[in-house]
Amino acid sequence: MTLDTEFSRLGKEVNQVAACWRALEISVAEDRPAGVGLAAADHLAEVVLDGTGEVEAATRATQGPVSAESLHTTASSLLNLRRRVDGQCRSHHAVSGLLRAVHGREQEWRGWAKSFHAGVDQCAAALSSAEDVMVRCWREAVELAEFKGCGATR
Repeated sequence: MTLDTEFSRLGKEVNQVAACWRALEISVAEDRPAGVGLAAADHLAEVVLDGTGEVEAATRATQGPVSAESLHTTASSLLNLRRRVDGQCRSHHAVSGLLRAVHGREQEWRGWAKSFHAGVDQCAAALSSAEDVMVRCWREAVELAEFKGCGATR
């Protein structure tokens, strides 16, 4: 493969992450049950909406030509998004907090929580695929640097 080929694949994977993230945004902002809200649901909505900036940065970076800056921006954005997903949406603390919040509530809230977790799992899977391609991009960039003799060694 070439760096350009892998970077093009990375753009497709980042677009998939963005699509999953948009679906998660809809879930937390528009699909939540009407009426009195839950503080845990409000927090998760904030976490997801704050993550949109990272998704947008990665998407913008992969729309242009491959460069050190575009690779760095994409990698940083994906890393920050992974930390957000794992630390604030999928961690034991986050999951147990949401389950405690919906316990004893209407079925609508329990269904919403289940839907939210399914959406987060989809984002995590798309993110894993993008991270795999990101690693291949870095490998191609280093191989290109070695080939051009810029001082990188194995």
